[in-house]
Amino acid sequence: MMTLKDYLHSFNITLEAFSREVDIPYTTLTKYVYGQRIPTLTYMKKINKITNGAVSANDFYSTVSSEDWEWRVTYERDFSKATDDAKKILGDMDVHPLAFSVVVEMVSQMGFDGVSQFKNFISALQVSDYQKAAQEMLDSRWGKQTPKIAETLANKMRSAS
Repeated sequence: MMTLKDYLHSFNITLEAFSREVDIPYTTLTKYVYGQRIPTLTYMKKINKITNGAVSANDFYSTVSSEDWEWRVTYERDFSKATDDAKKILGDMDVHPLAFSVVVEMVSQMGFDGVSQFKNFISALQVSDYQKAAQEMLDSRWGKQTPKIAETLANKMRSAS
């Protein structure tokens, strides 16, 4: 689950820029981001398409029970750590936001030490060669052990080009 607000924050996209990209009036989009309105079917399809499925219709409904809050807090803490570790791995590299999100997902699965060992992958990211980075992911032991996850993330990495 990723709210539109979280998506925009994660990829450092302004409301104004996203409004132009998705062709939804800024004031309407603001109401979606701050939970004042739920998008129409037409706008929801646009948001879902532009975010490559990261934000779906369910993300606009508050269906979380009180029992789920503990899980959510744990998730947020783990996601925050994975994000911090991804930043350590990448250092001062200027990578595409999609590439960064892939590294965060990899760190959340394998940890800092695991992803740090992907030397050729990291080298490809240093020169913004996202195609090579994707191939390095697939060629790794991790890629062979978890082919569906690796292929999904490799496709996401390729789309950063």
